Amino acid sequence: MKIAPMSEVKNNFTKYLSDCEDEPIFVTRNGKITAVIEHIEDKDIEDFLLERSKRFRALLNRVKKESHGTSLSTYRKSRKI
Repeated sequence: MKIAPMSEVKNNFTKYLSDCEDEPIFVTRNGKITAVIEHIEDKDIEDFLLERSKRFRALLNRVKKESHGTSLSTYRKSRKI
């Protein structure tokens, strides 16, 4: 895990983009972590966005309650996703 101040990341952004392929970079502002730079591949973008979508999580929770539950992993397997 690397931690770097925002000014350092700002001045050396290309270096930090390269470094984040090995491990996440935690960016600080005034000594507090405010962001994370993390490597992501094209094939993982949709999962990344859905995992962070409040609307999508609410929809999954509603469906889970109504249908007595199906996990996301089970759904993906059934749809071969």
